[in-house]
Amino acid sequence: MRQTTQLTWLATALAVGLGLGLAPVHAQKKDDKAAPPADPKQVLISAIVGATNEAMKGAAGTTVYNADPVTRSVVADPATTVEMTLAIDYLKASDNKIYAPFTVTVQPDAIGKGANFGAYIRLAPKGAVPPAAPPPLDPKAQKEKEKQDKKNKKKGKEAQDLAGQAVSGVEYPWEDYYDLTATPRGPGGPLTFSRPFSVAAGEYDAYIAVTVKDPAAVPGPVKIAVHKSTITVPDYWADTFQISSVFLANKVTPLAEVPSGEAQKLKPYVIGNLEVAKAVDGKFASADELSIFFIIYGVALGDDKKPDVTIEWQPFKKGPLGEAKFRGVAPQKLNSETLPPGFDVAQGHQLVGSLNVPVSAFEAGDYRLAVKVTDNKTGKSLTHDVAFTVAGS
Repeated sequence: MRQTTQLTWLATALAVGLGLGLAPVHAQKKDDKAAPPADPKQVLISAIVGATNEAMKGAAGTTVYNADPVTRSVVADPATTVEMTLAIDYLKASDNKIYAPFTVTVQPDAIGKGANFGAYIRLAPKGAVPPAAPPPLDPKAQKEKEKQDKKNKKKGKEAQDLAGQAVSGVEYPWEDYYDLTATPRGPGGPLTFSRPFSVAAGEYDAYIAVTVKDPAAVPGPVKIAVHKSTITVPDYWADTFQISSVFLANKVTPLAEVPSGEAQKLKPYVIGNLEVAKAVDGKFASADELSIFFIIYGVALGDDKKPDVTIEWQPFKKGPLGEAKFRGVAPQKLNSETLPPGFDVAQGHQLVGSLNVPVSAFEAGDYRLAVKVTDNKTGKSLTHDVAFTVAGS
């Protein structure tokens, strides 16, 4: 379900404004002097949407644009480069959708000083071209959209059942805008932020656009970095033995109260009733806890409606001569003897693979954890490797 918000009024502005660069600059009429000043947020979002439209014409990668509210233009700035990455995880959601928490990493200070960002995400069908100017939004339709928005926010939505904002005035599989403060990954490190999206399985062009919100900046062109990549969202609704993304975390904490809807966006790595503190860079200190977390889908069930799954964990330590096995880890068994009596996949109960060990059990160095998941009822197996590093004391 799409959620529309007050940002939909941008459709009219974008038809002639900065974002599409379609209208020439005309001399101001006398009557215009009485018009209220432009909303700074509207100008900013229009610029971000316009830069994203321009990025739809280009290749994958990160491009910096100069958006000028005076000339109403968006122009690529090849002299400015910025390192920007997008990392996405995937899990099964509701309504045949896939829930995808993502983390964006941005090089600091390349597009402006500070960590207060205006950020925009758009998922478009793979190969989609920039949109034509959207039609002006009918005032009556706007009221209906705002009314529906209020209803959506009042609904008690399931975890991972999200709705995005209609920001651009064009219908996309997903788009959303955020005002946020990014956090540095260590002293002097890159800035990061995380949010989620929810779409059907398939191939998409994903766009992340960010600009620094500096209230002290001199009015004029703003720099906007747009990262474009093609992604494949897996189909966990297919009747196939498979696993979700494998989460490497510093800690996995059970929650008494689970956020949903808009609150879920602020904590995208809350999965079910578990909050996953993801280790984005895969680096651990000896005092940390190493946690692995994933969900298993499409398992065969016995007459008792219970699965029979074994998860094997084998760490390998990397060295100058290659890899060597590093200690043994007891396998995890998920069957009628270990699962709760009321466990029932048909009721939406999730089959979770997890490992929690103190990092102090590992020597300093680089590791590969080989994970093997076997459905004992069919004999089918899946494997996955997790890389991590333990820092020296």
